[in-house]
Amino acid sequence: MGKLYSYLKPYWKAVLLAPLLMLVEVAMDLLQPRLIASIINEGILKQDLIHIRNIGILMVGAAIIGLLGGIGCIIFASKAGYSFGADLRTDLFDKIQSFSFRNLDDFKTGSLITRLTNDIVQIQNVVIASLRMLIRAPFLAIGSFIMALTISPKLSLILIVIIPILAVVLLIVIRKAFPLFRKVQSKIDNLNTVLQENFSGIRVVKAFVRTDFEEYRFGNENDELMDITIKATRLIALIIPIMMFLLNITVVAIIWFGGLQVWEGVIEIGDIVALINYITQILFSLLMVGMMLMFVSRAKASTERINEVLEAEPNIENINNPKKDAVKFGEVLFDDVSFSYSNSIDNLVLKNINFVAKPGQIDLPEPVAP
Repeated sequence: MGKLYSYLKPYWKAVLLAPLLMLVEVAMDLLQPRLIASIINEGILKQDLIHIRNIGILMVGAAIIGLLGGIGCIIFASKAGYSFGADLRTDLFDKIQSFSFRNLDDFKTGSLITRLTNDIVQIQNVVIASLRMLIRAPFLAIGSFIMALTISPKLSLILIVIIPILAVVLLIVIRKAFPLFRKVQSKIDNLNTVLQENFSGIRVVKAFVRTDFEEYRFGNENDELMDITIKATRLIALIIPIMMFLLNITVVAIIWFGGLQVWEGVIEIGDIVALINYITQILFSLLMVGMMLMFVSRAKASTERINEVLEAEPNIENINNPKKDAVKFGEVLFDDVSFSYSNSIDNLVLKNINFVAKPGQIDLPEPVAP
């Protein structure tokens, strides 16, 4: 996606403000478990209502600040992301307008429609999510781990076992998912091509009674798209149940070993609650990273497809200062003319054409306004 990042430069202020506001929300999220621990240890266990009230007010204030930070992040991330998508879509459309018939045959109309719509939406969504989740997830995970260490270094060691397992699972799923997403985009191309050909030639289809054949073509492409999409979705769906299993195992371990430390007077009950909250935040942050990488892998396939169009060289170039020699009268001679968009004799559009057009024989009228 490196080549496309230049489209974000005009919106650098939004790109800068969105992560900063997200860091405000992350800071407030990291503060909440410690405040809960304080309410339990110093308020509930000691029956100190004033302390409960004061910390409760502080929690509400932190929640409001985090809410404002999150809303601000969404506003600026959406501004940058959707503007990025609009500019990229405009440039891609302009590039397609410069294509010759040969270029259009190489890419196919349905594929170009997919790249202008679905592919750009995929990249646009990744840009928006990156300004939010890719900032939130790592900082929340690192911050939660540090806070967990300050509560109980021994209990935090449980994460050293759980995190690598989850990381391996995410890596395996992502490596298998990327080629599937590439196939999904290709199948969408094929489906759009069938639709475009059917709609543009609907009169011919009906005239030659080809409706059943077109329905078969559409059904075949639709079924193939459904099958590959289900396969990719099932693979992604494995992540959440595996993560929840690891989370539950971790919570059970924290309660078991933490209960022993509470019994020995090493830590307090509120610290156990805060520790469980931090561990939950860590695992969900890793899940966000995994899902984000999944989106990135899908957007990577879309990026490659868009770059193919942007980097394609038109076969016919428009001259900046063309000659404007007017020909009032002339004779056109086609002597055994053959033509192919792809310069291939096996794919000729015109073959062995012969005719002579003398002045006054052929008229090319302009369109008449209704």
